[in-house]
This record gives sequence, structure tokens and C-alpha cells, in this order.
Amino acid sequence: MKVKKSSLLFFAFALVIFWPDYFFFKGLNYLENILVAYAIIFVYNNRKRLSIFSYITLLYFVYFLLDTMFHGGCDIHTLISNIKIMLFVQVADIEIEKNDYDTISIMWMFVFAFSVINFISLIAFPNGLYQVETVWNEWGTKTSSRYWVFGFKNSHAFWCLLLELLSALKWYLRPSNTNKILAYICACVAVITQLLVGSSTATVACTIGAIAIFCVVFLKPKQDRNVLINSYWIVVLNYLIDTLIVFGMVTFLGPIIQSVFGKDLTFSNRTNAWMAAFMGFLKNPVFGTGILSANAAKQYLGSLSYMQAHNEWLQCLWQGGIVLFVIVVGMFFSIAKQNTSIKERNLKVMSDLFLVSVFVEMAFEVWLGSQLTWIMLLLMYKINSIGRTNICTIE
Repeated sequence: MKVKKSSLLFFAFALVIFWPDYFFFKGLNYLENILVAYAIIFVYNNRKRLSIFSYITLLYFVYFLLDTMFHGGCDIHTLISNIKIMLFVQVADIEIEKNDYDTISIMWMFVFAFSVINFISLIAFPNGLYQVETVWNEWGTKTSSRYWVFGFKNSHAFWCLLLELLSALKWYLRPSNTNKILAYICACVAVITQLLVGSSTATVACTIGAIAIFCVVFLKPKQDRNVLINSYWIVVLNYLIDTLIVFGMVTFLGPIIQSVFGKDLTFSNRTNAWMAAFMGFLKNPVFGTGILSANAAKQYLGSLSYMQAHNEWLQCLWQGGIVLFVIVVGMFFSIAKQNTSIKERNLKVMSDLFLVSVFVEMAFEVWLGSQLTWIMLLLMYKINSIGRTNICTIE
């Protein structure tokens, strides 16, 4: 793919953002610092192009970092890593507005390349590229966990979901046979990856993403001003279902949970983490604890098994309080507003399915600390404007 001069800096920034930790080298930090400085200037000069989503992202990170500083827990690494994510989201927002296809293609190229490398590592090393041992007690009881290019099995989910979404949008903007074949290949890679690592929740999420690709690529486009599903209800139902799950009110769903997710009603003992996180929220209900280190979180939750609440909205309440929770709900409602405004039926169904896939993952894991999640949420917010642009181009 030929990269325009105006996209070279975004190309470099995307490379740094998507570069897997497995391949980390010291010089990457210097390049990252230079690009962050560039991003600050770039965002300021193009601030009029920022969407509402970028401002919500700014509010989220500024509040969360200030809250963490107030609780005395914000080190330089936490500060820089979070600012980096925020700035890249804003740069990507501006670049998509300027040239959506090239920007999406650049991100797709990196995610696809690293996903293929990771996929090969899964095939070649089924027991992991390396293993990490956890010692559970003074008697030497320990277990080993397998890690690949993308890390532990639960770390693969949003790589695969983002790959699916980028490939779908890439085809939608340039509906060639090549992009169609690539979209189907990406869907297969995403689902098979989750089957190989053995993540039941991510397998369900990526299967939903694969169905979304099928809906937008295979089915005939149709303009329809009658909203099929109000996306606001998807957000509301997500929080309602999460509440039922967290507080153990889904006994009647036991057979479905067992067959679909392969879990019992403790959801692989996540109920212990949920209750500990909820009790932590009750101690600091308005502002939470701020961002906690992995060790601090383990102590708070009372187990070496838990570094986070294993549920996104509980994590927001626990570490960011009601204030952060309101910001996050507002962010998802902003995405729902854009989804509901999409006039092309297939694109609307695709967008709603990806929103569901995100919520499936967030019901059992914490993902707002990952740059991959924020990029995916930005793309979901931008689908409506991308759709309008594509229609205008065709006309």
C-alpha cells in the first residue's frame, strides 16, 4: 500500500501503538516520546476536526489520571501510557475525518500483520512461546500459563475483534474482491485464534464479529430509514444483564451459560472478584480508588488470581467511582446515538453486532486500559460518518 506523505506520521504512530510487547526494544520508547510530542501539536492544530467521542475520551483520561494522582498512585509510566492512548485516539479521529480509507488501511495492515504472526506462533508453539509460573503458597504449589506474541489467552480478544472490524470497514469503503476475501480470512483467523487459545468468551465475541462481517459483506446493501433495533436498548440491556450476572441472579440461564460460554455459574470463580470489587466501590463510591497497580489490585481483591474486577462496569465503579461510571455510560450512549442514526440496514446490523461483541467481552474482562479497545470504540462511533461518506462517493 502506497502511503501519502500526509499519512507518514500517522503510519509511524500506528506502528508504535500496535507494536506487541513481545517484540519490545528500548529504542521504541524514544520514538514514542517524539510521536507523542508531535501528536500534541497535531491535535491542537486540528482541534476543530475532533468528534464528540474524542472529547469524551479526553474527559475520561483526564479525570481518571487526576483521580489517581489524588489517591497518590499515578507514576510516570501510568501517566505516559494513558496519555499515549488518548492522543492516538484523537489523531486517528482526525485522520479518519480527512481520509478514512487510507487511515483504516494503515491500522488494518499492522493489526493484520501482527495477528498473522501471532496465529503462526499459536500453530507452531501450542504450549506457548514461553510460560509464566505462579506460586500460590509457601508449600510451593504453582501453575503455569501459556503466552504467545499477544500474551496470555485473554489478551487476544480485542486484537481479533479489531481485526474483524477494520477488515469489514476496509471492504465497505472499497468493495473489491480482494478486500472481500481478506475480510473472510480475517474472520476465520479471529475465530480460530480464540479456539486455539481456549478462550470461550472471546470465541463467542469473535463469532458475533464474524457474523457482522457476513452481514455487511455478503448481504445486499439496503437503505432503510426505519430503525431495526434502537442501539440505546443494547447499552441498557448490557448493564441490566451484567447486574444480574454479577449479583448471581442468572440461575435460570445456567444451561445456556454452560453450553455457550463453557462456564459454571461462578464464571470461573469470577464471582469472588466481583464481590471484592463491589465492596471496594462501597468504601469509595463517588471517586473510587484511582488506577491501581497489579500488586495493589491483588491485595485489594484478596487473591493472586485477580489483578482486576473481571467486569468492566465494576472496574469503573471500583477504581473511578460513580463519576467515571457516568462518563463511560455517556461514551457508550454516544456510540449508540451514532449507531441508531445509520441509514444503511446492513451497516447498522454490523455496528450493533460489534457493540454486542464488545459488551460480551466486557462482561467478564476489563478492557478500557487497552489502546485496542479505544481504537475499536472510536471506529464504532465513526461508522455512521463513514457510511454517509461512502454513500456520497457512490452517488
